[in-house]
Amino acid sequence: MKQSVFTVLCAAMGLALVAWPTSRARAQDDCGTAISAEDDDNQADDDSQGDENGCGMVVADMDDENGDEVDDMNDDGTTDDDVEIDVEDTTPDGTTQVLQFHTNGSFRLTGLPTGHAKITATRVHNGVTTTRTRKTRVREQHTRRLRMRLRPAL
Repeated sequence: MKQSVFTVLCAAMGLALVAWPTSRARAQDDCGTAISAEDDDNQADDDSQGDENGCGMVVADMDDENGDEVDDMNDDGTTDDDVEIDVEDTTPDGTTQVLQFHTNGSFRLTGLPTGHAKITATRVHNGVTTTRTRKTRVREQHTRRLRMRLRPAL
């Protein structure tokens, strides 16, 4: 009886070890093919490690030069997407992807492959230009959180 239970457990462990690298490799192959960006609602509800496909994710909070959260609104109550974001994502093999978008403050990047990301934010608000560049390491199945405090442009 003990020997049959031991044999079954060994067989189950062997199957688990054989299946695990395959699913991880599949996730790595998909990462980087569809990098996307969206505004983040700042509700601190993204406790996941990576995105739903197992790719890397960056969640960035944007503060102005005074340390206040950037969440610009127009006079009519609509969002004022006055922050331009430039993302350069470089994988270990040297492949670089570039993504540009506008936001009104905090944002989330998903679908990132393992590598390095350089994120530059530029905001023109009330005639004043502020900017910040951050570099970060990206890993699949991990979420990197950044706080970007904008500084006056030189």
